[in-house]
Amino acid sequence: MAEANGKPIAVAIDGSAPSWEALETALYLAGLISRPVDVLTVIQLRKAGYFAFIDRHLKEEAEDYAKKLLAEATERGKKAGVEVRPHMLESEKDISEAIINYLEGAGPVKFLVLASHGHGFIGRHILGSTTERVIREVTHRGMSVPILVVPAAPPEG
Repeated sequence: MAEANGKPIAVAIDGSAPSWEALETALYLAGLISRPVDVLTVIQLRKAGYFAFIDRHLKEEAEDYAKKLLAEATERGKKAGVEVRPHMLESEKDISEAIINYLEGAGPVKFLVLASHGHGFIGRHILGSTTERVIREVTHRGMSVPILVVPAAPPEG
């Protein structure tokens, strides 16, 4: 399995096909260099209205979805023979903010793996907004975190 004291590889997933490609890349590389993989998924907390029960219901739905993603990531890690450490993060503002906060508080990571885009991708962008913001903030803050961007496979057909 993974080297006990080795820096982990971090990867962010959102359930999109490109994010699963990023996870598979992270698992492959972790297997090569004997490192654990910290799998991050972010729940974006948004207030939907005046009624607290609606907001609570939306948060519960998001948490259930995140748990399913992390369970799938853990299962893929087992199949690859790589230790997966799941992390459900929350953010009231932006998904990239939660990823940056994780990187600042987690200690050193070997590198961060991101998909070129996820669910929110708009065809005219080269990089998805979350990936672009994470790259910009890591650079702006002078963090020593290499970032590997995994391009999405071209659509079939």
